Amino acid sequence: MRDYVLRRLLLVPLTFVGITFVAFCFTRFVPGGPIEQALAERQQADRKRTSAARPSGPASPEELDNLRRRYGFDRSLVEAYAIWLGVMPGPADWTTVRLDKDGKAEAEVSDDLNPGQSLKLVVVQNKQALGLTTVDGKSRAGWLAKAAPLPDDAEKAPRILVYRQAYAGLLQSQLGDSTTSDKPVWDEIKSRLPISAWFGGWSLLLAYAVSIPLGVAKALKRDGWFDRGSSQVLFVLYSIPGFILAVAMLQFLCFQLGWFPTKGFDWAHLSWAGRFHHTIVPLACEMIGAFTALTLFTRNGLLDNLAADYVRTAKAKGLSHGRIVFVHALRNSLIPLAATFGGNLGFFLTGSFLIEVTFNIPGLGLLGYDSLVHRDFPVFLGLLTLSSLAMLIGNIVSDLCVAAVDPRIRFDKSA
Repeated sequence: MRDYVLRRLLLVPLTFVGITFVAFCFTRFVPGGPIEQALAERQQADRKRTSAARPSGPASPEELDNLRRRYGFDRSLVEAYAIWLGVMPGPADWTTVRLDKDGKAEAEVSDDLNPGQSLKLVVVQNKQALGLTTVDGKSRAGWLAKAAPLPDDAEKAPRILVYRQAYAGLLQSQLGDSTTSDKPVWDEIKSRLPISAWFGGWSLLLAYAVSIPLGVAKALKRDGWFDRGSSQVLFVLYSIPGFILAVAMLQFLCFQLGWFPTKGFDWAHLSWAGRFHHTIVPLACEMIGAFTALTLFTRNGLLDNLAADYVRTAKAKGLSHGRIVFVHALRNSLIPLAATFGGNLGFFLTGSFLIEVTFNIPGLGLLGYDSLVHRDFPVFLGLLTLSSLAMLIGNIVSDLCVAAVDPRIRFDKSA
């Protein structure tokens, strides 16, 4: 078991790189990114301006070049992905300046040695080389300067890029900045993760805590009134999409009866009673599909095992009915549930965006929905990173759960 887990863990980085690289490629080729949005803003400003108004919007050649550098569009696909992953240094801080007629310029940047303070650097052009020093003529390690010409540049003065490189990617726990809010992506995710974990944890706990006993009761009372009646209710609930049920419950229980809040979930300012009050309706809508499926899996699996030969052998040996059901048959019938536990773990923790959008719950699902609508690719990649890791670790957890439920399963080389 130890060797199997180690082998699976060694495959996680390779699989993760494959998933994120494909998604990173999509963000490069899908239209509607920050460059296209800047052009659209400029076009809208041009349509609305009057003869006396001055056009606004980040669409000048220099501003577009700054956007490309900020989001890595000035790099090749492989280089940009390596910078995002954190295995290649990227521009941690940079600015552009114009040389005067004497070939000099001053650049004000943030001081990497004294956080919160600014640093003035002097750029001097000597023949074809660029020199970079502080104001008092001392050299400053880590800072570089290079020419950064623009196509069809209206200004004649040479444009110089002053920059400092550093590793600032996923491996350094940095996912870039959101194109919508300009906040660090990791801060956006951390602020919403407790809410998604709250709903996901309760969904996972209640789904298994209710479905397994209900499935066992249905199997033991097969074809009885309880089994038939509950099956009809489960089939009806399973056929109703969660977001349709959310709209119906929102209209009836929240708006008409006023029993529950209509929207929102302010985690920081709610008491524990208030959190549960806001949780009941969205939680019911989120777990209804998984709850019905797990109940039917438990029922059908237990019925199949009760009809197996080893159960008849156990009865012939004189074992009690309770021991046969709860020690032998139930344990084997839980194997399909254990195999899907890891996948459900990742699904519940990353949130249900339809439910969160319907109830305006600021979780990871709503954040992912907003990132897709506004083409906020850094946030989208950050959420994909979290969900991919949850899925990969969840698959390993599923295998461990299967081995715990069924001792006959061993993950060795001969198996």
